[in-house]
Amino acid sequence: MVTPRSDTAARRPADLPALPRWAVAAVALMAILNLLGAVGGGLVRLGSLSAQGFGPTGAHAIAAHGAVMMAGFFGALIALERVVALRRGLWVPVLAALGGWLGWGAGLWTASGVLWVVSASGLVWLYVWAGSNRAMSLPLAVEASGALALVVANAAFAMGQMDAARIGWSAFLVLTIAGERRELTRLMKLPDWASKAFLMVWAGAVAAVLLALWRPGVATVLWWITMALLAAWLLRWDVATRQWRARGWAGHTAICLVVGYVWLATGSVLGLMGQTVAWHALWLGFVMAMVFGHAPIMLPALAGWRPEPTRWALLPLAVLGASLALRVGASVTGWAAGLSMAGAGHALAFVLFGAVMVRAVRRGR
Repeated sequence: MVTPRSDTAARRPADLPALPRWAVAAVALMAILNLLGAVGGGLVRLGSLSAQGFGPTGAHAIAAHGAVMMAGFFGALIALERVVALRRGLWVPVLAALGGWLGWGAGLWTASGVLWVVSASGLVWLYVWAGSNRAMSLPLAVEASGALALVVANAAFAMGQMDAARIGWSAFLVLTIAGERRELTRLMKLPDWASKAFLMVWAGAVAAVLLALWRPGVATVLWWITMALLAAWLLRWDVATRQWRARGWAGHTAICLVVGYVWLATGSVLGLMGQTVAWHALWLGFVMAMVFGHAPIMLPALAGWRPEPTRWALLPLAVLGASLALRVGASVTGWAAGLSMAGAGHALAFVLFGAVMVRAVRRGR
């Protein structure tokens, strides 16, 4: 989700050659294996998949499937995008993915925590390098603070502070996305109060991460208030709300983003009501909508593929949204069978997305 920037070319030093495609593909595959492990563990917890059917590593994946998803998959994926843009630091996503493997594959969570902290620190270094050697900007600083939140989250996980880890991982993803969206709003003139409101949201998210280490209950309330404000800001000022009628991938991305913003607002309300399903509204509704929306744009940058635009790419988003709505209802009412069906719907959405993108790539250039 971290895209190469035009403004980072302002002070470009002697660059390294582009990373080999095979190396990028290998690391991407390592990250995807963590995604499969995390999704499998989540399906077992929801009752959608038998632990025996998941294999001998099932117990490990179930134990901390959220950690594998956040630190092992997203930690590797976002770092890989930054590495491709900067042409350096391939070890950063490799360590993130390897940490996930050691966790869900062998149950070596202590080793996972160490590798994840080192990898997250490497991601911070990549942002510092970009700001020092290319160009510093507010969006880059916001994204860098997301990487710092990942360091805090991974360290909290290693120390067994799961509440702080949950908020830190969420901040890592949210601030990365918010930084990218703020960068695009630089193309339009914002009122002074809107710019200041964004800074307040940024400060609130960072404060929640730090506060979670000492007062997780208070930090959680602050987090959801901040997310509600961010959702309102994005729905009012993000360029996606003006582009959803566009043709091709631009329209697809805009639709995915707007749907994600609605889920962010929904998760905020659920979180302030004390519903734990709010976290999944954030991760599956908001974050995965961002992934579905940005994937067609990132494939050319990461792999050189140019998928053909297709409206079928919205089908996985619809399936994911429907299954997530079912999950929210089932969680609130305690309907176990509904949770199982929701988990199956999540898995179906991921499979459909993969199939649609493969077809689009094969039909594209």
